[in-house]
Amino acid sequence: MYNAPIIKKAIDIVRLMVRENRPLSVTDISRDLSISKSTTFGILRSLEQEELVMKDVRTKKYLPGNGLFELSKKVLRTIDLKATARPFLERLVELVDETIFLGVREDNRVRALDVIEPQKEWRISSPVGTRFALTAGVMAKLFLSTLPDEETRAYLETHGLPRYTENTITDPEAFMSEIQKTRALGYAVDMEEYLKGMRAVGSVIYSGHFPVAVIWAVGFSSSMNDEKLPSAIAHVKNTASQISSQLSPFLSDRQ
Repeated sequence: MYNAPIIKKAIDIVRLMVRENRPLSVTDISRDLSISKSTTFGILRSLEQEELVMKDVRTKKYLPGNGLFELSKKVLRTIDLKATARPFLERLVELVDETIFLGVREDNRVRALDVIEPQKEWRISSPVGTRFALTAGVMAKLFLSTLPDEETRAYLETHGLPRYTENTITDPEAFMSEIQKTRALGYAVDMEEYLKGMRAVGSVIYSGHFPVAVIWAVGFSSSMNDEKLPSAIAHVKNTASQISSQLSPFLSDRQ
């Protein structure tokens, strides 16, 4: 496998700084890693521009930067969220007997951070890591309901509401009514609005006061029928609340 030498050296420098946990000079790093001073200095300048390291102007030594901390926090947030949610999701799939998704927003997409399928022949399947459009079905209602109305309207003006099925809500005002309903009830439903023949119900997970993820249960309409829907809503909403209660506020990106 080919490794870009300069990238490998940059990674080695970051690892050294984290391991030593003290300010290091160009000479320190150059000596410990057997990298020329000119190369070490050039890499440090690039890392400093990306805020992965910072330079003490008085001592001229380098420390791990805020950018590295923020990157680490995001990774830990994802790991902690998935690990914390997993036992609750396993219980939820037993209660509703439908496929359960845990999703996080990534710009204009929703990434499936975890997926748990029920033990039955006819079920919805999707791999972990699948990315969905933010405007799709129950995910759109959940994530956009966490934004102020003006931000939601601005998003809709920019991205629109694509029609996925004949049941898709494409009128902005009708969609805003769904947003208001989602906020008031604490859950959202998708009645074959994203995929024909499938229904979904979901709720938002919070860390403190800030939304960090959503969970949703999805099944065929013949299984997620009118009789089953109320209990599925109750179980999904309760599970989201339980997970939220377990998450420390520091998991949110806003502090």
